[in-house]
Amino acid sequence: MNEEMSLEEIRKHIFTLLNESPFYSYIGMVVVEAGDGRARLQLPVKEELKNLYGILHGGVIAALLDSSCSIAVGTLLGPDEAAVTLDQRINYISNVRDGVLYGEGKALHKGRFTGVGQAEVRDEEGNLVAAGMTTSYIIRRGVNQVRDAKDPVDERLK
Repeated sequence: MNEEMSLEEIRKHIFTLLNESPFYSYIGMVVVEAGDGRARLQLPVKEELKNLYGILHGGVIAALLDSSCSIAVGTLLGPDEAAVTLDQRINYISNVRDGVLYGEGKALHKGRFTGVGQAEVRDEEGNLVAAGMTTSYIIRRGVNQVRDAKDPVDERLK
């Protein structure tokens, strides 16, 4: 990480990294807001993300919920920390055929080793589509705790 970067520059750089990530780009997910233990993401419903019933695949909704929780927890991480999801619990409330979904996440806990996030996914009219929680594992600089992975803390701002 560049020691000369301001917190705002770092925040913008992380937004860019997330929004340009291959997975987010592929499904069309965008981080709209993030900070102070909260995150808001949006995801347009696309034909190629629907299941054989013509509704948005539950895995796509789960990805939006996971990212909303993870980014909310991520806003509380220190400069030498990163996090990966350990566990996700989700309740599907309704299905979606079109429009845009919004994931609203908030951090419930950020400890030394774990973080807990909670999120809701809603459609454009505000109808609840899904709700759930994630548990994240906190990784620290120089301690590669994820099998066969690059150190995400050292790599994320290069």
